Amino acid sequence: METLPRVDANEDPYLALRTMLGVALLFALAEPLGMTQPMLPIAIGMSLLSGQRGALTPRTFAGPIMLPIIAVIFSWLAAVTVNEPMLFIIMNVVLAAGGIALMLFRGSRAGMMLTVFPAMMSISALYNEYALVAIRDSMVSGGLMVGVAAVVTNLLFPPKTKRVHVEQPKPHVSRNPAVELGIRVAVYLAVLIATYATNNISLLIAPIMMVFICAEPDHGGRIEQVVDRGGGTIIGAIVGILALFVYNLVPQFIVLLLLLAVITYVLIDRMTTGPARPQYYQYVCSVALVVVLSSIYGTNSAFEVVVQRVSITVGIMLAGIVLLSLLETMFVQRDDSPEELAPAAS
Repeated sequence: METLPRVDANEDPYLALRTMLGVALLFALAEPLGMTQPMLPIAIGMSLLSGQRGALTPRTFAGPIMLPIIAVIFSWLAAVTVNEPMLFIIMNVVLAAGGIALMLFRGSRAGMMLTVFPAMMSISALYNEYALVAIRDSMVSGGLMVGVAAVVTNLLFPPKTKRVHVEQPKPHVSRNPAVELGIRVAVYLAVLIATYATNNISLLIAPIMMVFICAEPDHGGRIEQVVDRGGGTIIGAIVGILALFVYNLVPQFIVLLLLLAVITYVLIDRMTTGPARPQYYQYVCSVALVVVLSSIYGTNSAFEVVVQRVSITVGIMLAGIVLLSLLETMFVQRDDSPEELAPAAS
């Protein structure tokens, strides 16, 4: 998978400002647009807006355009198969295998869509029909609003460069691609099916975390995922708790809007200026936003949200690394290096 590069402040000094305005716009319009679950579109929108690199191009709108489309398609598939257990499982196995294969061997973002979004919709469908409709409609409205926010913020505060960012994915090279893919898909599906069994939509984070672990080509990448996402979860939860403390003192809409704006601006600015990898700050921001919004708009208390996010995220990721490492040691030849796999020079 591609590693999100750091932004040069001379090329794009307004990344944090654009992302903050986008998040504020999404939150302000959530209720008028009927978003009953605003945390998902806001977190996804923040990720898409803060992921812009280089000048604005048509590809910048690929995510916001695809979000409503895939929300409708995968919610429909989940709805028509949820009462057919065998078909439901087969569909999710095929999508997971295809998605992880694209992420692992091609470094493709499309693979993440084929894996993460079907998981979200299938778990929501198992929970109840209302949850599925709420997530689908929130993602449709959110995707359209992210597209609008990207246009408006780039017109007001455009990057200072005309350089077009070209992704440089790092696909995995292996002597045993079928075996490696099978191991990774099996580990991911074990977590997904265990999440199905709980019938707890709050545990949706578990299979999503496992996608990023299973799609990493090596142990180093997996450890980085734990540091960035696991560490980011802990710090993000602390930031979210502090924001909720302030909001409980002054429970006004404008206060909540300002808190979300400040959190977003400070953390996304650190993607440019901070010493850690940009993904770390992006994930801290995502967790903080989700903790705050889930506690206010969800059915769980702040304590439950934080404990679930921290314990499940870190625990599942560490368990996934251990299990993957054990299975690879048993079944995968570890002398496969790019140099050895390259064709011999004639």
